[in-house]
Amino acid sequence: MTLPPLLLPGQAAAPAGPADMTMMYVLHHAFRRDVRDFARTAEATSTSERERWTLLAQRWDLFTHELHQHHAKEDDVLWPLLLERVRAASDVEAERVLHEMEAEHATLDPLLASVTSALQELASGGSEDVLGHLRDTLAELGRVLGHHLGHEESAAIEILQRHLGGDEWAELERTRFRPRQSLSQARSFVPWALKGLPAGAEHRVLNLGGPPLRIVNAISRRAFRAQEQECFGFADE
Repeated sequence: MTLPPLLLPGQAAAPAGPADMTMMYVLHHAFRRDVRDFARTAEATSTSERERWTLLAQRWDLFTHELHQHHAKEDDVLWPLLLERVRAASDVEAERVLHEMEAEHATLDPLLASVTSALQELASGGSEDVLGHLRDTLAELGRVLGHHLGHEESAAIEILQRHLGGDEWAELERTRFRPRQSLSQARSFVPWALKGLPAGAEHRVLNLGGPPLRIVNAISRRAFRAQEQECFGFADE
């Protein structure tokens, strides 16, 4: 049975079509959630809390690693493939959207680098000016990333649904998008991706992943939640 498109909190759209975009939307949810959690914690943390800033800097590395990997795969694989298809169809509007996707990725890089630098400074005893800059940059990152993800969900995914078949997308996701991970990497990635999902969406993801994903989640979730509590100062919401 074909499941309806997944629509998660904060998601702009879920265009109908043959491709199952569940994991794409789950990652988008995780990116939005992380920026929100970092911004919330930065507002509540003083410059004197160097241990908290050290944990936040380490946790930021997980977020940026996953975001950079996601965007690199889109830039290297997905957008070129779709550009080939839309050019063959003389779809000028779709080609414009796909070029915008690449440009929007580039606008995120300096914001991510600025947050990385500020967190490292605060972990070493940064000033109030650094903290103010971090808070402002996280707010801007939330705005820019939110716009990009919403644009991708409402426009680029609609193009994907028109130009890729369901089986073709499933094969592409399996061979080019799904990371090959060690057990240690999976124990970080799986609970990170599932954090904060509505129960029905989490159940859907675990069903898609099958027993291996369920096992990894079962053995890693408790420790991950404890680490998140220590880092951000609040539990999953």
